Amino acid sequence: MRPQGKIGNGSAHAKVQDKGSRGGNSGGHGKAVRRSINSSGTNGRNHAEKSHASGATNSDNDVDQRILGMEKAVGTTFYQNILRDYGRVNQPKLIRDVAVKQKVLQMLESVACGIDRLEAVMNRVDPNTVQALLTKLQVSSLGQIADIKTLQDVVLGLEELAGSNAPHAA
Repeated sequence: MRPQGKIGNGSAHAKVQDKGSRGGNSGGHGKAVRRSINSSGTNGRNHAEKSHASGATNSDNDVDQRILGMEKAVGTTFYQNILRDYGRVNQPKLIRDVAVKQKVLQMLESVACGIDRLEAVMNRVDPNTVQALLTKLQVSSLGQIADIKTLQDVVLGLEELAGSNAPHAA
């Protein structure tokens, strides 16, 4: 048995030695534990958690980059509103929960799809009809759409109008 000062600078080593000496036959068991802690500086579980966390970080960075890339597709105002509403943050890298990041990405992709649908239906509908629908929905212009509900209302309304106009044109 060595005095505490000769073990080193860690109090954890002294605790391991004390636990081993209470058990009666501390012989090899206390020394093995002390050696494994001394050689790696940490136990095996923490090392495994760190390697798992670094793998998750790469995936998180990929999702972050995909979210950042969606800003151009949906517009800055819409992008910021989605981050605020679903992620409760202003930047995707501040979202810690992977499920929340996935939800934010899913919503941004949904908005991009809605914008694509809006552009497609705009080609089939008269601009006066578009303006009449926007006035009815109390939206001043298409650029002012900044939430999913309004985007859905505009797209579905225009698709309905385009669908009802299509048979008459034929």
